[in-house]
Amino acid sequence: MVFIFDDGSRFKAPLDKVWKLNQSEGEHSHPSLRNQRGEQQGEHFVLTYETQMPDGSWAKHKVRTTAFPPVGVAFETLEGPMAGSKSFQFYTPKGNETGVTVVGEFTSKGVPEADLKNAVLAFLGTVFDEDQKNLSRM
Repeated sequence: MVFIFDDGSRFKAPLDKVWKLNQSEGEHSHPSLRNQRGEQQGEHFVLTYETQMPDGSWAKHKVRTTAFPPVGVAFETLEGPMAGSKSFQFYTPKGNETGVTVVGEFTSKGVPEADLKNAVLAFLGTVFDEDQKNLSRM
């Protein structure tokens, strides 16, 4: 289990545009996530998807998200190799940009603890870059 505090990233878009992306269905694309499906369950959105593991295999994940506009989003991994991980992504308005901070405790049955921090940071970097592209297309 590792605790991560990832601070300093900035979307090149104001906070209201970031929330429009978060709440959109057609414009929020993540090519790194395969077979994405989502459903609203009360106040939570539950997303299932597959990601490619370091050995080339694909692992299924089930994540419950809870949005707290305009502050951020909580993520709880319910199933998959990262089950039990919990994090919060919060946003800080910076004029025409939005600061992004991720704080969380991550666990994995399939990744040694020594490698887990780098794996999580790489995943966060990938989805951040994909969202940056999504925002530029809006």
